[in-house]
Amino acid sequence: MFSWFRFRGVSVPQEGVYYFLVFIFILAGAIVRSGIQLLMILACMLLGPLLFNLWVVTSSLRNLNFSRRVPSLLSCDETFFVELTAKNSSRYTTYAVVIEDQLFQVEGYEPEPPQDVEVFFAKIGNKDEAMISYKAVIRKRGKYQLGPLSATTAFPLGLMRSTRTDTVVSTIVVMPRLGAMLPAWRRLVQQEKSGFASSRRQHGLLEGDFYGLREWRSGDPKQWIHWRSSAKQGELVVRQFEKQNQQDFVLVIDVWIPDEPSAEDKQRAERIISMAATAIRELAVVGGCQLQLVTCGEGCETTVGNVSQAFVAQAMHDLAILVPTSEHPIGETIAECLRTSRPGARIILLTTRKSDLSDTDQFAPVWNDAKLRSELGRIKTVSAGRGEDAMYFHLPEQSKAKILEDTP
Repeated sequence: MFSWFRFRGVSVPQEGVYYFLVFIFILAGAIVRSGIQLLMILACMLLGPLLFNLWVVTSSLRNLNFSRRVPSLLSCDETFFVELTAKNSSRYTTYAVVIEDQLFQVEGYEPEPPQDVEVFFAKIGNKDEAMISYKAVIRKRGKYQLGPLSATTAFPLGLMRSTRTDTVVSTIVVMPRLGAMLPAWRRLVQQEKSGFASSRRQHGLLEGDFYGLREWRSGDPKQWIHWRSSAKQGELVVRQFEKQNQQDFVLVIDVWIPDEPSAEDKQRAERIISMAATAIRELAVVGGCQLQLVTCGEGCETTVGNVSQAFVAQAMHDLAILVPTSEHPIGETIAECLRTSRPGARIILLTTRKSDLSDTDQFAPVWNDAKLRSELGRIKTVSAGRGEDAMYFHLPEQSKAKILEDTP
């Protein structure tokens, strides 16, 4: 919105400038030719609308409060609604308010320029609220911020315009694009579950399902004793729980790119990130898995726990803001995973590199340690650089678009 003058949120648009010039011309004529009182009366009549418009625009926005409702977690290409609510605490009705909202990427790979969205409130009643929504699609993973927003009105005459900035801010995490894991991946996961019994661990003593009572045995914890039944039977009996087994996995995401990456290198990194997000989502549906997620980019983040909804949300956040790099020492990361993971836990490395575990230079921290070298069999490598990811993962083609696509 172009303005010629701005002071404390009040500006004079182009129409107001023209009107003000006419007022000055008539006022100057009345002063120079002091005998003609009609020009002075006309100048005062012209001043009235300016002052009235100034009073209306400054008072209209003073008592407005805004709120925004958006989902906190989205998938790429997922349509969502942004609901803006304006509450008017004044005793006067407010008309013709334009809200300008701004979306920009605060974390992620290669942030794009901010996008602006404008919505229009025709009327906000006194002691009332109005809600309006717009539909949008974000095409690129990352962490985004909506806001702050600005409210503008020039009602009723358009000679003065008042603008007020509201600090209401919302955060949106846009997950990587999700595809589909192929049967080969499921066979790989099932093979790990059945083929490495040493990696299966039991829950804690009281984490199973209670299914009966039995006689007390030496070594049973005291908290297992069922005192009421023991009193009835005259001997100690304890609660018995069904112990459950879980599979331990370590999923390492290595998004390496060269110093001067090509479009194909960037696409390969995005594909590996999407594969990791889809695999985690599928593991959450199946359940019964203890996962250690290690994301390797400009930073290295580790998340450990049962694959629950809270775990998935944190994992998607880490993957959304993951920035590929050419400097991460993957050999040190793999060595650290072998040291810190549970004995027998399977390590799956999703990488964009063409090299493999036989590279004694890149994986020197592992090959130079006899104990770690003996555990290389725990690692399964899936290299996008060699095209191995296509065996396990399918990602539909994406149409080229802006980071924010407004839908009417």
